[in-house]
Amino acid sequence: MKTIDGKPLPQVIVRVAIATFVEHGYEKASMDEVAARASTTKRTVYSHFGSKDALFRSALAKAVEMFHSELPRLEDVSDPEAELSAFALGFSQLSTWKGAVRLQRVIMSEAERFVDLGAMLHRNVIEKAEELIADYLRAVERHRAPKVQQRPDEAYVMLASLFLNMTTARQRFATLMQARQPLPDHPLAKTPPDLDVPEIRHAVAVFLRGAGFAQSDDRT
Repeated sequence: MKTIDGKPLPQVIVRVAIATFVEHGYEKASMDEVAARASTTKRTVYSHFGSKDALFRSALAKAVEMFHSELPRLEDVSDPEAELSAFALGFSQLSTWKGAVRLQRVIMSEAERFVDLGAMLHRNVIEKAEELIADYLRAVERHRAPKVQQRPDEAYVMLASLFLNMTTARQRFATLMQARQPLPDHPLAKTPPDLDVPEIRHAVAVFLRGAGFAQSDDRT
């Protein structure tokens, strides 16, 4: 299989397709431009992906995969306030930088053409993040009170959904609706300003107290 800079050609095509769809939207993005950016031919692009629709779906799937690979890890159960604050800040920033916001708007604008993509995006971004949070909260309680019966699984899922909304929903919705400016650069490429840090830390502290995870509320 042909490679470019050591990467298989299909991977290169998908990555440049993400940038092309983000810049031009679905309708105006051309397979000719994708091929040129990937240093290949339009015929080769079609041979790998079959259609523009299929390439768009592959590009979105790759964007989601990259999003999750860039999220902060939830690992240290001894300091949930710090871990959850870092996770929420990372989730918020990765969701509200210019490229991510543009891609979300492209998906919204093509909702009638791709009727399943909105649900897929929610399932693979929001719900997957909630699963990570639920697993972490479960691990925190197991660490702090190993002899105490844990909450039902659905309780952790509900708490995870509440947490993600408390800490990131305002920023995500305001940016998507153009009520605030998106971050100009990818947060891993250039450190964003700490505008949301105090708000997120406060929301995390309130969540932990209200949900019974604060240190003073430990069950023994």
